[in-house]
Amino acid sequence: MPAPPTVITTKDASYLKDQLSWLLLATKKCSHFAKECSDPEISQAIDKAGRMHERHYNLLLKHLQTNNAEGMKQVPQH
Repeated sequence: MPAPPTVITTKDASYLKDQLSWLLLATKKCSHFAKECSDPEISQAIDKAGRMHERHYNLLLKHLQTNNAEGMKQVPQH
């Protein structure tokens, strides 16, 4: 899908909430374990993975920052 949908259903919102939670948790875990690791190379790799999860979290959040009520007005009513 090249662009996010105009409207988000309740079920979609639940999936997205879960995904955001998982990404945030992965970011936090990577940050924690990168600090705990004594090998600088491994610490850097873990930190890089954490930054990737953080980027994905922010990108998903950006896509969700829309006005769902306005989008619903565009959906044809049956």
